[in-house]
Amino acid sequence: MNPEILMEEAMRFGASDARVIRAADIPVEDAIVEMCGPPGCDGYGKSANCPPFAMTPEEARIWISRFDRAVFFKIDVEPELLFSPAQFKPFEDIFGIVSRLEHRAMEWGWKDVTGLGAGSCKPVFCPDAPCAALADGGKCRFPDLARPSMEAIGINVFKLAESVGWPIYHITRDTDPMEISSALLAGIVIVGARPPRAEGIR
Repeated sequence: MNPEILMEEAMRFGASDARVIRAADIPVEDAIVEMCGPPGCDGYGKSANCPPFAMTPEEARIWISRFDRAVFFKIDVEPELLFSPAQFKPFEDIFGIVSRLEHRAMEWGWKDVTGLGAGSCKPVFCPDAPCAALADGGKCRFPDLARPSMEAIGINVFKLAESVGWPIYHITRDTDPMEISSALLAGIVIVGARPPRAEGIR
């Protein structure tokens, strides 16, 4: 079964676009994680899924090498939304699509399925509480949804988006949303080998 079927599912789950890429083409760079440190990101050190607790870029490169293909998807977002009180809603949508796509891939027989979201999961799911997974013996409050972002392990999302032809702009706290034409958030689900036969697929 071709992984394009998962690309179609990503679109059905709400993605604006999706592409199947080789896992070997996912760019992992140490400098990406370095940008997560203060003052670059408010989430640094506050979530088990963020640096310095997420896997390092070196570990990520080894981990990704075990996989075969990935479904890289995006949600197009109005730039103004990212500066509004509802700014974390599209991030929640990304985490939701990743989770649903993981489950669907496993239902259809893919092995070693893992997804990554966009941004820190903490302000999305636990904005007013400490990360429970960082507590002694603690467990994540949202284990089916919360996960590291691509950037947290060193994936260069800008390079990845540009490689599939998606226009992408750097957006910071100082960006004037009226000066950029579009914005996107992206997620990825990486899959390994699958059995020779797939039962129960359409």
